[in-house]
Amino acid sequence: MIMYKYLKNFTNDVYYICNERSTGHNINNLLDQIPTQTKLFIAVDSSSNDIESMKTLTERGMDCLIIDHHTVTVNNPYAILVNPQQEGDEYPNKNACGGLLTYKVCQVIDECMNTYYSNEFDDLPGLALLADVMSMMELENRYFAKQSLKGLHHRGLKQLFTLMNFDVNNLSSTDFLFGVSPAVTAATRADNIQLAIDFMLCEGSDEEILELSKRLVSGNEKRKEIQSEAIKYHKTLANEGDKVVVIVNPELGKGINGLAAADLVSAYNCPAIVLGYGDGEDTYAGSFRGLEDFSMLELLESCDNTTFVAGHSGAGGVQLSKTKLELLIQELNEKLADFIPDDSLYYDLEFDVSEINEKMILYLNEFYRISGKDFKPGKFLLKGLFVSDKKLMGKQLNTVKIDCDSIQLMKFKTNEDYFNTVPVFAEVEAIGTLNMNYWKQYKPKFKIVKTMQLFIDDLREV
Repeated sequence: MIMYKYLKNFTNDVYYICNERSTGHNINNLLDQIPTQTKLFIAVDSSSNDIESMKTLTERGMDCLIIDHHTVTVNNPYAILVNPQQEGDEYPNKNACGGLLTYKVCQVIDECMNTYYSNEFDDLPGLALLADVMSMMELENRYFAKQSLKGLHHRGLKQLFTLMNFDVNNLSSTDFLFGVSPAVTAATRADNIQLAIDFMLCEGSDEEILELSKRLVSGNEKRKEIQSEAIKYHKTLANEGDKVVVIVNPELGKGINGLAAADLVSAYNCPAIVLGYGDGEDTYAGSFRGLEDFSMLELLESCDNTTFVAGHSGAGGVQLSKTKLELLIQELNEKLADFIPDDSLYYDLEFDVSEINEKMILYLNEFYRISGKDFKPGKFLLKGLFVSDKKLMGKQLNTVKIDCDSIQLMKFKTNEDYFNTVPVFAEVEAIGTLNMNYWKQYKPKFKIVKTMQLFIDDLREV
């Protein structure tokens, strides 16, 4: 989107093509859609190792530019490659994402053309970095993330944040990562990438943008329902004795496989793979999610029973022959025979609940405003909590609210079984992230109701 809108400042002779999520990132099936008069083809966030497609386009008389951040495994003589992962590249930020690199290319063009068009998109690279789970310990990444959160001016994203009840003047990384970002990607997971593109291009009226935002929110709610049902079903299939939970569910769809795998990682504290049907009748393909203890990508690449592995260290795609499924499970069990995942809950600071107030929460949240990979939101142990009531909430009955006098404990993406374990009229201590919740009460008279909250990982009775 950044490159397309940027180039429109110079010419209207610009086109984009894209795959639906279910067809993958490979551009082979898009070659026939590229207009024959094209002079320059630009691939963004993919294709570093795609030699054959670039050769085909070059033979048609097109120049090819690839802007990507994924691992480079081959030398591609048919394209100019902008990728900090390639051998000999001296760009210091090896944790850049495709969106950031695209923006930087636009900055270079501005410098050559004596223009300033890239400034229009300076709020987007940071969100791209967060969405692609790039390291927030990288100083350049933190700079752009702050630019996005403090200086957001994209019309659609501002509307979507507002529609989802976020304060656009006080945004945090978690507001984006667990709120707006899933709403946008829900459209692509449902193979409706055009909705996401129309939203990000923001070329309509305010009313049209509002309607697009509402469609994204509606699609995200449907995605949540599908995901919630999937984890219930997958728990009936999981073999808890395996070192990696491997599920085959062709009905789920490629767009949800990764989310379902992430849910399994949370449920069983071990890596997970969710598979559906692959490109051929004799193959399975799907998504993997790993732990921070080791690279799941490297582990799968070392396995003899996979035919394709790609992605990032903790998240990506995998394909294998159906006949190799049990062999892969056995191979993973052998490779991880001595691995014992750490299921400890860690926290940064410890407080008695009497020490917690609005000022303290706002101070801590400001410190952790820019968080993500390698710089997690602060986790705190709260003591002196007394449970007076509890409630199971949400359409899927997967949220537990626990009243503890001056503060509410909130547990998300859980179930009735967890609800039943929460004691009432008992003293507990809990670990989680602190939050202030503000909502407007209009009757009997208008006022702002403030509630201190702890989004808990877990609690235990004292």
